[in-house]
Amino acid sequence: MPKLYGWVREVVPESPADRAGLQPGDLIRTINGHLIRDLIDYKFYVADEELLVGFDRQQEQREVRINKTIDENLGVLFGEEPAPFIRQCANKCVFCFIKGLPERFAAQPGLEHGMRASLYIKDDDYRYSFLFGNFITLTNLKELDWQRLDEQKLSPLYVSVHTTDPELRRKMVDGPRAGDIIGHIKRLGDMHISCHTQLVLCPTINDGEQLARSIRELTELRPIVESISVVPVGLTKYNNMIKTGDLPPLRHFTREEANAVIEQVEVYQRQFEAADPEGNPFVYLSDEWYFLTQREFPPARHYGTYAQIENGVGMTRFLIDQWERARRRLPTSLPEPQRVTLVTSKMALPVIEELAEDIRRIEQVEVQVLPVINRFFGAEVTVAGLLCGQDVLATLQENNPGDLVILPRVMLDNDGVRFLDDMTVEEFKAQIPARVEFVRNAPEAIDAIRSLAGITPVGAGRKLIRLQSRL
Repeated sequence: MPKLYGWVREVVPESPADRAGLQPGDLIRTINGHLIRDLIDYKFYVADEELLVGFDRQQEQREVRINKTIDENLGVLFGEEPAPFIRQCANKCVFCFIKGLPERFAAQPGLEHGMRASLYIKDDDYRYSFLFGNFITLTNLKELDWQRLDEQKLSPLYVSVHTTDPELRRKMVDGPRAGDIIGHIKRLGDMHISCHTQLVLCPTINDGEQLARSIRELTELRPIVESISVVPVGLTKYNNMIKTGDLPPLRHFTREEANAVIEQVEVYQRQFEAADPEGNPFVYLSDEWYFLTQREFPPARHYGTYAQIENGVGMTRFLIDQWERARRRLPTSLPEPQRVTLVTSKMALPVIEELAEDIRRIEQVEVQVLPVINRFFGAEVTVAGLLCGQDVLATLQENNPGDLVILPRVMLDNDGVRFLDDMTVEEFKAQIPARVEFVRNAPEAIDAIRSLAGITPVGAGRKLIRLQSRL
């Protein structure tokens, strides 16, 4: 019996669902005869104008007919978003994030918390790829999954390729059908489904000539493949220098090697930009390469629609430009002296320092930029998204946090409740003698500063882009 999805948590007043009599606690089982297994099913089948909704209420099976316009929302919110049954990954990728975690739930010396339990769920779920841009390998799809993709045309997907060399991909991914990535992408194309791809580079393994081959062969799959991102492998102290099979040990890129990768990729970018009417480079470098080499970030036009921004591609340029547009809203002075602390990662320190200079121009404001060293995962892990609550807390307690502490929202889980080490926001705030604000972008940071001057933030209707920020 298929597992079902649709426990109704809330019904929007005056919506079609409300007018039809649906209530919180109902279990939506079918729409027009189709089982509702997850949010993908719901969104696909609810798009019709005429709906026959089958649901359970207090163990009694019922049906209701609902008429709505094709672009009208049914008006129900579910208790489990987006899908309670995650497709588990059978791969054993050499650089899998799970290998970079400590023993499950184990607290580290000086850190009382273990890790957030959800981090140990190894997923390779095409539904998450379509909904949130999660990268999948395509190796864990069963035939029923392919049929569902064909039926529902879930496009675009985000695909982890790493290498197009079949033998090397089998070694790197070590999963079912890992060597047939070209065939899998062609099958997506036959279904009129496109994809964005990524190559996670490991030094001396899939860079150099292997990188050239991967770019060349993925280019031949355009327009099925809409873009390629080139990302350096991310390692913690738990999986750095791990050796798998006959592959060289995993390690970080040196600055010289990173420069070589940039120069190699830029050759392809110039070729694609010259051939594309819109100057699309097709192959993108993630922000880490520019931080590692201390090179200038490309302009906004280089990133086009920022299709892979949540993979760290163009995130820094977006932040810089966003701040440039929003900084005019900063107040010129405050009614009384205030101390503001901007918490950031080691990698982003130079960029955040530049932004802080604008805040320092406000009269009666003192600003400190506080980079946090990652003791939990190791000092070589320099991104904000992998900072644990107790590392951040310890750094703030060693320094005067002042009156307002601004932190990147990406440190927390999707609900904004917990850090990676399972510390809750409430636990964190209780130990900081200052107002604490977690922000997703430049406008939210500026709103927090404006509030010190008693200025009401702009309306909640402002469009926000969810950035899984590495800053």
